[in-house]
Amino acid sequence: MCVIVPLVFIQVREGYHPEQIPLWLHEIVNSPIGQITTAPMYCTRGYIFHTYKHGMKKSTANYGIHVPGETEFYGVLQEIIEVTYPGIINLKCIMFKCDWYDPTPGRGVRRNETVGVTDVNAGRKFSKFEPFILASQAEQVCFIPYPRVRQRRETWLSVIKVNPRGYVFGLDDEVAMQHDRVAEVSNPIESTENIIHVDPENREVEDVVDDTSEDGEADEFEESATDEDEREHSENSYVSENDDENDDENDFV
Repeated sequence: MCVIVPLVFIQVREGYHPEQIPLWLHEIVNSPIGQITTAPMYCTRGYIFHTYKHGMKKSTANYGIHVPGETEFYGVLQEIIEVTYPGIINLKCIMFKCDWYDPTPGRGVRRNETVGVTDVNAGRKFSKFEPFILASQAEQVCFIPYPRVRQRRETWLSVIKVNPRGYVFGLDDEVAMQHDRVAEVSNPIESTENIIHVDPENREVEDVVDDTSEDGEADEFEESATDEDEREHSENSYVSENDDENDDENDFV
């Protein structure tokens, strides 16, 4: 296998580069000294990860790993490795070494879209040797077997995602339970046109004359005018009777 090395690396290694080279580039070219440390557990982004060896006998399983992407990987955490590069670079990275399940849909991973449940086949492993990921890529899951009376050849495990501590996840687009704008409601107009008076003893509908109309007012005035005419007629008749009596008295005299 042929490895292409940049010319600047060769010049720095040989020591005849015309320009002054920073010390961090010298360390990279000359292979920086790395220190490796392993740990049984690691806390990051609200997750607490345990290696399988450290957490296999505990009541909580914190060694399930999920890496989201176009191809989603599910696996079991085996080692937690911290790589440190001291010196001017002073870099540090945390890596997880995992055993992966087969990510092939339908064979190693299946998903029920109706209920939103994902299962992995515990009997199928990922054939390629790609065990390492960065700790920042990992999400925590828990693998739960299905209760069965009889053991089957294929063991499917249900994947349960673990929410990190201190984080609350919700929907970005909330579904409105009702419209934001309320339609205007017109005020009812009070009217006596359709009011029906019912006699509670007779229980029959009575005809009610609407006195609020113009005809009703006219009738009222007509009645008052009739009363005045009758009064004048009675006065005139009284005067005529008095005149007749006076005439009779004069004749007697």
